[in-house]
Amino acid sequence: MGDVEFVRYHGEEAAKALSDEYAGAYSVIYSEPPYHGGPLFSRDRFLERTRAQVEQAGFELLAALDAGTGALAGFSFGLTFGEDRWWGGEVSEAPAEVKAVPDVAVIELVLLPAYRGHGHGKRLLAEFVAPRPEPYATLLSHPDAPAHAMYEHWGWQVVGTCRPAPDAPVMDVMVLDRR
Repeated sequence: MGDVEFVRYHGEEAAKALSDEYAGAYSVIYSEPPYHGGPLFSRDRFLERTRAQVEQAGFELLAALDAGTGALAGFSFGLTFGEDRWWGGEVSEAPAEVKAVPDVAVIELVLLPAYRGHGHGKRLLAEFVAPRPEPYATLLSHPDAPAHAMYEHWGWQVVGTCRPAPDAPVMDVMVLDRR
């Protein structure tokens, strides 16, 4: 596959994340190990969560589009966690310095298999967080997912664990210090 271009969406335009194209890409990624399409990772649950998230403060969607065809190659989206806000479910306490300030929660990073191995995932995540004003970025990562080791290599640190729903696996909470 060729190069990708990035397009950022805010406000009502960011609801594009609820389209069949985005839900389909999500389903492709979360049908793979270690997720295997488990209950939390179903298309319906993705759409349910995302409907609520697009309405929240600081929500942004960054699309990665194939530079030659314009087809969706992947996407990242997230939102602002204000002071004293942290991940939900059964979760470790947030580090005091992170909890004391707003941070950007990276909710999804999805890159279709045909685009992997070319640095597009790293660029997609970096492009998503780069213009954000928050001093910290945070995300959840399955410890057995291939992306987990990449996040660590890119400077993200495990600061705790989170089971976001009773039918979800335990995920690592990872933080990137952007100060």
